[in-house]
Amino acid sequence: MIQGAIFDADGTLLDSMGMWDTVGERYLASLGIPARPGLREILFPMSLTQCAAYLKQTYGLPQSCQAIADGINESIFTFYRDEVQAKAGAKAFLEALHRQGVAVTLATATDREVILAGLRRTSLLPLLDKVFTCGDLGVDKRTPTIFHTARAAMGTALADTWVFEDAVHAAQTAYQAGYRVAGVADPYSDQKALQATCHLYLPDLTDFSGFYERAKQW
Repeated sequence: MIQGAIFDADGTLLDSMGMWDTVGERYLASLGIPARPGLREILFPMSLTQCAAYLKQTYGLPQSCQAIADGINESIFTFYRDEVQAKAGAKAFLEALHRQGVAVTLATATDREVILAGLRRTSLLPLLDKVFTCGDLGVDKRTPTIFHTARAAMGTALADTWVFEDAVHAAQTAYQAGYRVAGVADPYSDQKALQATCHLYLPDLTDFSGFYERAKQW
């Protein structure tokens, strides 16, 4: 049975990966600095704090890490507050989990105030029991710390806790840590790799009944 669900935000519940795909380039462009090839892939698994530190060191920026993070955050926050949309079926999926008595938490690499703005805009925040961010914990999703923290808050058994992720590296982390993993399709992720590392692969979040029946078999 499913006792708990830990959701990623960007690319899983929120249709926001298109913005994140160019956030580093857009910030550097605002300073008149061209980005080196492959920057988006390097920044993808990092928290905002880690992104700022990387940009400062790699590009020799005179701004402090905090100033860099603030600059990135300003443009990101505006997007989440005013533009971001929930992925198809996300709200109904969360509502269905609650009807089944499943605890639901969020584990995200996005800054807390930014993600809260997006969750409020999409009306998803009331459907989440708790929100955990990599920045608050000082970790990223290449280690399972944030998943363990979310599960501890729910008080659920490891084998009965599902992690919903669109990112391959995060799905692999959760899988290797012993969680059940549901890969959620997103065009900004490697879908073949995602399917290979998750227990169930969801083309979208519109078929809760189908997911729930299959998940009960694990």
